[in-house]
Amino acid sequence: MNHDGASDHDNQGLGLGTPPPADLPEEKPHPEYRINIYRDWCKSCGICAAFCPRQCLSLDAEGAPVVDKAERCTGCRWCELHCPDFAICVREVEKPVEDAAK
Repeated sequence: MNHDGASDHDNQGLGLGTPPPADLPEEKPHPEYRINIYRDWCKSCGICAAFCPRQCLSLDAEGAPVVDKAERCTGCRWCELHCPDFAICVREVEKPVEDAAK
């Protein structure tokens, strides 16, 4: 047992208290997603907002879905997959490729 009550073997192999290796690759930027709602197809059932794990969608006063926090979208497409009317579409935003030669 160590001084905090945990046994010494509990922390073995976890790398606790040690800095990460310097040769780790840089973290990639997270992709950005655009959520489109086709109002003419939407019957305002609320399924898309109910299934969104990141609460990107909310419902307005009439019960229609609204993209509230698009920056939180991970592109899981749960809203798109569960929409009975195919009224929502999630697509990754294409970012311009930066020239590495600069």
